[in-house]
Amino acid sequence: MTPPEGSWKVETIDGADVRLRSGKVGLVDVDVTAPVSGGHLRLTEDAVHLTLRLDLGALKTHFLLQSAARKIVSRNDAQVLSYAGEGVATAPPWHVTGQAKAGSVEIELTLAVTPCGPATNPMAEIEVSGSASMGEVNLPLPGLGRIDDFAFDVEGRFALGVRGG
Repeated sequence: MTPPEGSWKVETIDGADVRLRSGKVGLVDVDVTAPVSGGHLRLTEDAVHLTLRLDLGALKTHFLLQSAARKIVSRNDAQVLSYAGEGVATAPPWHVTGQAKAGSVEIELTLAVTPCGPATNPMAEIEVSGSASMGEVNLPLPGLGRIDDFAFDVEGRFALGVRGG
């Protein structure tokens, strides 16, 4: 069954987090969560549009990396990450491609968007997943310093509220 056309607001309730995770960097895994502070999903006959805003000022990570993460956010004036992507409205999962921007950092990101609500209302929730590479990244941590090719996975699950048709 193809979900109906419409527009849904991404709910910003507790647990509406996006998780960014990479493999080992030095001795630790990079595993960061940031709360969603807004967004919407719009589905038309031809296209899927997804926007998300993350509050990077409230990100959480391993205690060894928390200070470095906050320094990176501050150094790049990146308190909010904004993502806007679009794709073709085929059978789910939909693949949306767009730009993720936070301060002076901008990367292209493709996300798979999958309705995962109950059978009676599949658009009650969505899952998003994808991966990206930022190239060279400098971490302000002793012993880590420069990472030549920083790649990470993105995942999240969000409740949706109807915003209009």
